[in-house]
Amino acid sequence: MIPSVPRALFLIALAVPLRAGQVEGPVSGQASPGSQSGAIGTTLGAPAPVTMTVPSLTGLAGPNLASALAPSPSLVPVSAVAAVQPAVPVQAAVPALPASVVTPAKPAALAEARASAAAVPEKAAGEQAAAQGAELFDQAKPGFWAALREKLPFGERFPSWPGKAGDTLRVGRLKTTLGSVAGEGGTSKVWKTADGNYAVKLLHPGAMALPGVREEAAILRALAGSDLPVAKLYGESPDGTVLVKEYIDGATAHQLLERGALSRSQSEGWPELAAKLISKGVTADLARGNLVWQHWRTRWVIVDAGSLTDGGPKAVLDQMMAPELLARAGIDGAEFLSGLRARLGPDSAAWGRTLADLKSSKAAAAPLAELAARDAARPAAPRLVFGPAPKGPAGLDDSVVSGGEVVKRLGWDPANAKNPQKLHGDDPGKLNTTILSVSKPGKAPLVVKIAQWDIIRNEVAVRRLARRFFGRYFRVPASLAVENGFDSYMVMERIDASPAYYSDAFDLEQRVAAAVFIRTFGVSDVNPGNVLAAHDKGLPWLIDFEQAFGRSAPVAGRLPDERIALEMPWMSRAVRNRVEDYQPGVRAWREHLKKPETRSAILADLAASGFTKEQAAGLLARFDLNAADLDWTLQNDADFVNQFVARSSAQR
Repeated sequence: MIPSVPRALFLIALAVPLRAGQVEGPVSGQASPGSQSGAIGTTLGAPAPVTMTVPSLTGLAGPNLASALAPSPSLVPVSAVAAVQPAVPVQAAVPALPASVVTPAKPAALAEARASAAAVPEKAAGEQAAAQGAELFDQAKPGFWAALREKLPFGERFPSWPGKAGDTLRVGRLKTTLGSVAGEGGTSKVWKTADGNYAVKLLHPGAMALPGVREEAAILRALAGSDLPVAKLYGESPDGTVLVKEYIDGATAHQLLERGALSRSQSEGWPELAAKLISKGVTADLARGNLVWQHWRTRWVIVDAGSLTDGGPKAVLDQMMAPELLARAGIDGAEFLSGLRARLGPDSAAWGRTLADLKSSKAAAAPLAELAARDAARPAAPRLVFGPAPKGPAGLDDSVVSGGEVVKRLGWDPANAKNPQKLHGDDPGKLNTTILSVSKPGKAPLVVKIAQWDIIRNEVAVRRLARRFFGRYFRVPASLAVENGFDSYMVMERIDASPAYYSDAFDLEQRVAAAVFIRTFGVSDVNPGNVLAAHDKGLPWLIDFEQAFGRSAPVAGRLPDERIALEMPWMSRAVRNRVEDYQPGVRAWREHLKKPETRSAILADLAASGFTKEQAAGLLARFDLNAADLDWTLQNDADFVNQFVARSSAQR
């Protein structure tokens, strides 16, 4: 209790302002020239369906907004964007950023907006509120209680309009202070916090009456769990005049294009963004000033999340495929379409809708024709056939048995062999396993791997699956496994092969098969030492599957480290990889995976390896997800590895 403040007065001071209510948030600001870009966004998690209920914004179209609110700098004319969807005009449905975001606020613009609104014969209720709210802009000031509450050292605290450097912000567990201005306009001001982690958008108290201002927070909440590259909302004030989001440091597309063509990664990020929007059935204001390149995540971020709305492929592509935009960015239109097709999936309903829209677009005619010509000129891609491998050495059938059964089958006990030789002793990654080479006179040499049961169980299951479906394309050592807690082990044949390391161990057909196998079954850590070139010149070998059965979702924006490419043997490091070479194999595998007999066989192999019925069903569902993403995943893999292929070619 604070003795000098009466209890009633103290409680009133902590209460939310009287104007607080259900608020859905304002639209974003844009950085002013010469300042750091006030981009706001973050990855929101693994790909997930987006369910959005966004209020219809068609009522915002009209001469009042067209005259008062200038569009963001863009190579796409406002009229062209507005024509994207006649029923819900993109640029008109969502207010473009005010010109005052870049230049000082002009009171005449607001007066013109009021005059335009008055000229409309039948005003909607929202437009009437907009006209009334605009008149508050030069009158609203923080109330007495708000000023008193800001001086208290505890509780939630939000800066008052327009904010100043050093103002304190407290919401939930987040505590920070305003640092520097990232962007401002007549209706809002965006601050970068002193710690550089957050962007704090302050709306003028009168702005909440304007239509289109209240959607952003609701949209961001609806997108939680999605992979759409928009801002993550950390908090908001009760009255909706303050939004706290992650600050994304980066240059806008407008700034980058002023410098020249886009970089390789920026160009590859263009179809990545388009595919994410199209796959979710949404569109946005994709003007150059509303897209920021997040360098360390290598992705385009939509600054103004309030511009998101329902929309088909045409609403996205009319903005992103404008011929003058592609030319200035240095983006090959056919290459863009190839990347978009792969990400959506050439057999998907999303690509079908996209293709229909493209065929009705004059701007897309030339890139679409070029893509068709390239497809026709490309050699036929491998078509995979799935079938079992020949049986391995006698007794080694990738089954789980007892230690006594191992001795019975092999005629000796490899787990108690004399003078075992430790393999991979210099590998720092082998902390959870011990691998030994063992032998006995008169017997074939073997390898023993000792680890906890979960690792051994994965090993056996993956070997069974590889041998059952992919025996035509690569080999895996045959084995037996013994469950014994943390001292579980497997006994496997010793093969006559050497690590492939820096050479392509697979031909194209084998690369396609390996890609389908490794990505479907979520095998990671496929380092060069795990791909072995056979001394008998036969099929290559794959070993070491302890890190398997993970979620293999598409990954864009890897660090440009060639050591990562070395762990992707399903992509060539010698010749340029084309995702079209993989697509027929992916299509064939998906069809095979749908068959009841295939699914029963997978469940049987998992059960035989020690997984419960429930675990096996869960893993099969994960394999389905991985297989559904194969086209997109492999497109990202190809984009990543091809940068090193191009570098090597340039050095020759």
